[in-house]
Formats: sequence, C-alpha cells, structure tokens
Amino acid sequence: MKRQLSGAVAALVVLTTGALASACDVAPKAASANGSTISTSLLNTQLQALTTTTAGTCLLLLESPQLTSVAGKGAGGTGTFNQSLAGQVLNGEVGNLLTAQYAASVGIAVAPSELPTAKSDFESTLDGEISAAVQQSTSLGTTAPCQSANGSTITGAQLVAALPAEVSTALIHYQAVVQKVLARGADLSDSAVAAYYAANQALFTVDCVSRIVTASQAQANQIVAQLRVGASFADLAKSSSVDAQTASNGGSIGCTITQSQVEQGLQVQTVTVGQPIGPLQDSSSGEWIVYEVASQSVEPLSSTTSVIKRELLQTTANLARVRKELVGFARHSDVFINPQYGTWKGLTIAAPVAPSPQYLLAAVSGVPTTTSGTSAGG
Repeated sequence: MKRQLSGAVAALVVLTTGALASACDVAPKAASANGSTISTSLLNTQLQALTTTTAGTCLLLLESPQLTSVAGKGAGGTGTFNQSLAGQVLNGEVGNLLTAQYAASVGIAVAPSELPTAKSDFESTLDGEISAAVQQSTSLGTTAPCQSANGSTITGAQLVAALPAEVSTALIHYQAVVQKVLARGADLSDSAVAAYYAANQALFTVDCVSRIVTASQAQANQIVAQLRVGASFADLAKSSSVDAQTASNGGSIGCTITQSQVEQGLQVQTVTVGQPIGPLQDSSSGEWIVYEVASQSVEPLSSTTSVIKRELLQTTANLARVRKELVGFARHSDVFINPQYGTWKGLTIAAPVAPSPQYLLAAVSGVPTTTSGTSAGG
C-alpha cells in the first residue's frame, strides 16, 4: 500500500517523522505556517535520528530513497547537517504541517482512540516496505539500512519503537491525519469494496508454494518432464532437490504468499494448481528451480474489507483530488522559512544562495590575501 501523496505541496508525507509544530516553542524556529512553528531543536532531533540510527536510516530509505546518498554530516562537522538533507526534511515537515492545518480547516480531527489502529496499520505497511527493500538489496549483493548489525531484518514495530519518542508519536498522529484526509470524499461504500475485491482476486488468494532446486537446467527439465506425466512433486523434492531445508518438507515453502506475489515473482500471468512452473534460474546462485502451487485458498470479502478500503484511498483519482485540495490550501497559506534553510518559493523550499566571493573574507572565499592585508567585503 502506498503511503504518500507526492506532488506540489512538497509532499503529504514525504518524511512523516515530524509534526514538529508548536505554538509556544521558545527555540529558534526553522519554519512556520499560518502561525504554527517548526522549531530548529526538534528538526535537529529528527535529522540526528535519520542520520545516526538504524531506524532513522531505514525510514529515510523507505520515504526518500534519493536522500540516502546524501552524507548526513554538514561542512561544520559533528552536530551539523548537510544542507540538502536538512532542506528536504524541513520541506516535508512544512508539507505535513500544512496537511494537518488543512485537515483542521475542514473539520477533521484525530481522536486518541484512533491512534492505536493508525500505529498498527503503519507498522504493518512498514513491514512490507522493509521486506521489499531488503530483498532488493540482497539481489544487488548489498546490505540494506533496514538490517541490524547481525543481518536480521528489523520490523515496522521495531523501527517505530527505536525512533525518538517525540518523532514516533508525531509520525503516528500524522499517519492518522493522512488517512482521514484521504477518506474525506472517497468512495468507500460496500459496492466499491465489493467491486475492488472482484477485480483483484489474485491479491486475496493465498498460494501454498513448493519448489525443487537443481544444479543444472538439464536436471530441472527432467524434473518437469516427470511431473507432467504424474510424478509426485513432494517425492521428487525429497529425492532430487539440493535445498536441504525444503527437500525434507516435500519442497514446501509455505502458505503465506498471495497469487499476485507468485505471478509477479515468477513472471507468469496465470497459475494452475498442481502444474509445474519453470524451470527458472536463480540469478545469484545459478541454480535451476521448479515451482508448484500445491493449493490455494481465497480470503473472504468480510476479512479483507479494511485492507480494500485502504487501497481505495490510494487510487489515482483519490490522490489527485486530495492533492488539488492541499495545493489550494498551501497557495493561500503564510509560510516562513528560516533563511539558513532557504526560502519558500511557490510550494517548496528553495535552497539558500551562497554569497558572492567578493563579499567573503579571503580565508572563507579562498581568494589569496592581498599584501596590504585587506579583504573584499570587509
């Protein structure tokens, strides 16, 4: 499930680790929108978490992968942050703040009783995104930021729990706000849910998958030929598979994969129960694998309603509708950005422009000091 509205208001949740707004924070403000401020101290707390903790760097990868290549430390050394990273994180926070203000303007409020569900939904979504990120890194032979020192994959719940309390609390609140903003005006009727369910059966069909791993394509082809004339997949897995972990179970991988995931992962358009799929070569090990869907079960509509409603909130039409509303609100908002981070132009933060060398001291500009000892711009 997608979690963000990209586009003109910087983002709806570009980096949802914020809610740094406060009406009475005495610390210098990094930005403000319509009277509510985002303090520099809390922004620094967020930047510190994003650049120095496993949970933070994982979240940064999931929310804004383009920023993971940006070094966190600024030119001033420890305790300072890269201008590009700070500007984009603050940009996202301004978008979050404007989103919350828009929600309030149309009568949307989040009750404390709604936060546990928002937290659970968010952690569940993070689990899927983290798993995908780790799988991608593994396929590239690298280690994902979402893996701990011992190589284990962190969970969504672990990520949220490891963030600073002020960050994680705000993150969950914003997730709840975002869901309610998206739900306002969306078609979540019983008929819409039923139509989505009928049109996306592969998403709600769970496959029990088995595999036979062989060392060569020739051997895999022989396995397929035997299966096509009635040989038992489980028996062949036990006698022929080189994967000891699954061979002893008749090749069974488990029953937790949806048909959609099977079709996408094995690059097939349809799946027939009891028929071999492949052989397919594993790009990392070079082994040849034959798969089979042993059985399928379809989740009833009654148990998928909440999932479908979340998916309906993320339709292209609904996202476009909400984005238009947010842009309209932002264009009529009073936004201030601390000059050290840039200026608010249009609907985003423009990075500060470095002063011309003629206005800098020689030691700063790199221009050789004159014999008289004077410097430009003194």
